[in-house]
This record gives sequence, structure tokens and C-alpha cells, in this order.
Amino acid sequence: MPIDDEPCPRDLPLEWRPTAVPHTGAYALPRDILTPSIPFLDVLRDRVSTIGGPVAEVELASVLWHSMLLRERRSAGRFGIGWESRNTPSAGGLHPLRLLIIPIGNGDPIGVYEPERHAILLCSADERTVRRANEASVSELTGAKAGTTVQIVADPTRTGAGYENSESLLVRDAGALSATICLVATALGLTSCAMGRTGTEICRRAGLWEPFIGLGAVHVGSRI
Repeated sequence: MPIDDEPCPRDLPLEWRPTAVPHTGAYALPRDILTPSIPFLDVLRDRVSTIGGPVAEVELASVLWHSMLLRERRSAGRFGIGWESRNTPSAGGLHPLRLLIIPIGNGDPIGVYEPERHAILLCSADERTVRRANEASVSELTGAKAGTTVQIVADPTRTGAGYENSESLLVRDAGALSATICLVATALGLTSCAMGRTGTEICRRAGLWEPFIGLGAVHVGSRI
């Protein structure tokens, strides 16, 4: 994805319609969200890139809740597209990012996190293929043998509808979300490691075709 020219708002925004995430059902996550009392500057001090063990369901649910929390939504924002306020900033309040959840090991569900329902939209592709591809990537990049990969998935058409030369805005959004996930994991006593991959191939194996692309991933684990 070349990034050359400066982004700027379009004089006339493009018409945009959301692309549905293919799925076979929804898996509800626990609503008993963990909210530890820890000073923010202590979180910054303690954050390191490291790997750990398996993540409990309530811990994963809490990471996703705090990282993607929807605070406010307006049906028509600056670009005639829905404007949102979330815990993580996004260019123009467009929030084009989703999270594909891929635990290492069998049993735990694979799919795209849906913040409004606080649920995982279950993967419509062959889960074994997705797990194998992700585990190979995680092992090569981090050496982790356990934990859960949080793959960032972007819809470039959403940001592109409001901005010309929008590629760098997507990358900035993904960087901000990666940092938020890592900080939330630290606050919850978990490990995190931002991975050096875009992950588009993993998205395709999970049945997420164009316009979706991968824009990075964070591997989360328990402290061992």
C-alpha cells in the first residue's frame, strides 16, 4: 500500500456502504468486564513487548471491550458517513478497523469482534486452516506457543470515501489501535506483542475478502 501524497478531505465525499462480515453465527462474550484500578503512568512504565500463556475468556473479553468501546455514534458525520467516538482515535471519526480474533490451540472461537453486541462473529471459513496459518506466523515472529492473536482488519473504502490519499490515515489508525490494545493488556496484567506483519493473507484464509485488508496484529497472552 504506497503512501506518497498528503491526505485531505474530499470536496465531495464518495458514496459508501458497509461490507458485511461473512459469519456462521455469533458467540457472546462475558459481560463481567475487568476494570483494575491502576495509574495510567504505571501502565506506560510496565508495558513491554513479551509473550505469555493462554488467555482466559473474561480477560480477552475485557481487552476487546476496553480497546473498541463505542462511546457515541451519529448517523451522519462530516462526510455523510456514520461518525463514532471510541476509546481509540480515528481519522474523521470514521473507525474503519475491525479485530479478527484467532486463539492458538483448538476449542476457542475464531472470528471478528462485534463491539455493539460484544460478541465474536464466527469464522465462515475452515478454522483449522486459519489456526495453522496464524500459528506458523506467530511462531516465526514471536516464538509464542500460546495466547490469542488480535489481527487488525481495515476497510479502506470507508476512510477513502471521506479522504483523498487516505492510505497513511489507515496506517495511523491501526498504529493507534495496536498501542491501545497493548496498553489495555498491560493494565489487565496480560502480556502483549505487536507483530511485524500486515496479515492480509490471514484475513483471506478467514474468509475476509476485498475490500478488507490486514494492517497489523497484537498477540496477547497471560503472564506465566
